[in-house]
Amino acid sequence: MSQKRELFRIAINRTGQLRHGAETVLCKVNDMTEKGFQLQVERAFQVGEDLHLEFTLTDTCPIVCTVQVTHVRPPFLGARIARISPDQQALLSRFIEQLNALNMPGF
Repeated sequence: MSQKRELFRIAINRTGQLRHGAETVLCKVNDMTEKGFQLQVERAFQVGEDLHLEFTLTDTCPIVCTVQVTHVRPPFLGARIARISPDQQALLSRFIEQLNALNMPGF
């Protein structure tokens, strides 16, 4: 049985970086929730790997966290947030809330 999604994805288009050990690769953040991201990357990663992700939500709002790969379908991968500071989590949550408020007037 497939796992049901518990949060709605927010589509975004941001460029970021993934670090795995000493290697850094560019990625594209396609969508996100408060718990994870869908990334597009031109490198193979394995389910369960921890990666350091950095990208900007806005010009003044960088996000830095550790994600764990949950599924791979090249060139896409799903990654759940494994470690993030409380301040960074608050920034991410606030950004998502603001987008939802803009996209759902009247609710």
